[in-house]
Amino acid sequence: MIPISIAEINEVLGGRVKGRLPEGEITDIVIDSRKASEGSLFIALKGEKVDGHSFINGLEGRILAAVTEREVDSDVPQIVVDSTYKAVGRLGAYVREKSGVTVVGVTGSVGKTSVKELTAAVLSQRFSVLKTEKNHNNELGLPLTLFRLAPENEVAVLEMGISYFGEMTRVSAIARPDAAIFTNIENVHTENLIDREGVLRAKTELVANMRGDTLILNGEDDKLRGYALPEGKKAIYYGIDGENDVTASDIVYHGMESTDFVLHAGKETVSVSLPASGRHMVVNSLAAAAAGMRLGLTAEEIKRGLESYVPVDGRMSRIEFQGAAVLNDCYNASPTSMKASLQVLKKAEGRKIALLGDMFELGLRSDELHEEVGRAAAEAGLYMLVTVGENAVHIAEAAMRAGLENVVHAGRKEAASIIKNELKPGDTLLVKASRGMALEKIIAKITEE
Repeated sequence: MIPISIAEINEVLGGRVKGRLPEGEITDIVIDSRKASEGSLFIALKGEKVDGHSFINGLEGRILAAVTEREVDSDVPQIVVDSTYKAVGRLGAYVREKSGVTVVGVTGSVGKTSVKELTAAVLSQRFSVLKTEKNHNNELGLPLTLFRLAPENEVAVLEMGISYFGEMTRVSAIARPDAAIFTNIENVHTENLIDREGVLRAKTELVANMRGDTLILNGEDDKLRGYALPEGKKAIYYGIDGENDVTASDIVYHGMESTDFVLHAGKETVSVSLPASGRHMVVNSLAAAAAGMRLGLTAEEIKRGLESYVPVDGRMSRIEFQGAAVLNDCYNASPTSMKASLQVLKKAEGRKIALLGDMFELGLRSDELHEEVGRAAAEAGLYMLVTVGENAVHIAEAAMRAGLENVVHAGRKEAASIIKNELKPGDTLLVKASRGMALEKIIAKITEE
């Protein structure tokens, strides 16, 4: 990590010291006592089920110090603060500023992780890049990502996810992006953010905390195209349709395996063979290309980066099972991403089967938006649709009303059994739902041999 001393940490946090703080630099900052080692700073968080303070007594001699909300009877030196949760954010912001890295923030409703991965792949062609891992994209996860910064890192690509108004203000105050990519503004988290206008307002809270001046905006999204740029900010627009600074032409889809297109980035043009399928992935690639252009990469460097892209597990990752292909896309879901994944499935050869589950946080429009997905499923050329979850029944019902005949709404065990018995060599199975549905467990059951 970036060299930082206990004395610096105490100054940043302004806490009350118990014991004698050691001299020297820490080796890492952890919130999980199992990951603590000699040289660690342990931050004791209080969760619903576990209180990190209860583990401090077992850390004597293993860590340099702990950050706590109350004094613990232990020989471990402690910096006592009002909120250890807020302390994580303050330290993350300090590390970010001290590192001097260029930060590219990635936000939006759908496609953030894919764009983050594509952007990191592109920028890695010239820079040493740190990127968000797993779901570390919120007020807690983003600082944990920043704690992994090393002296050699030059760029950090940080995914920034929110669900509430005000949350992006706090997250972006930690990240302070030099450039920010906005993927789209969709009906996601509308249980809290009300409608697309609310989503736009919540996401663009980021702009006030930017250190740089460049917004990379999806020019196909009406909300982002119509966003009034604040004074001192400029935009790079990307997209296939419309007038954009970064665009694509001559798009050729090769089943579910890859997509060829000609990339137009500013005045440069280059042919790209992207190892992913779907129009949405071409658009995601254009966002990454725009970030590369902003940071001065050549078209050839951008091409190499895009062609090196590897999907993360749970994001349309492919599992081969007894001659069938299982598309694991169950990390998360929204109406837009559901329909995009169904369009990819439509390109598959052989029989097409979809296992779809609930989409969360859609508020009063939940039934309507699940029904939209059902109609899209009916148009995807499916051999069979299986749905799981309280809300997904609306997907099944809408699909049947739209003419799809082979539709089953089932419990988890029944769904796994039905698909396991039905799946044959040459079939393609798409599995997708919101993260909380944990449909990867059904995939494991189907493929357990």
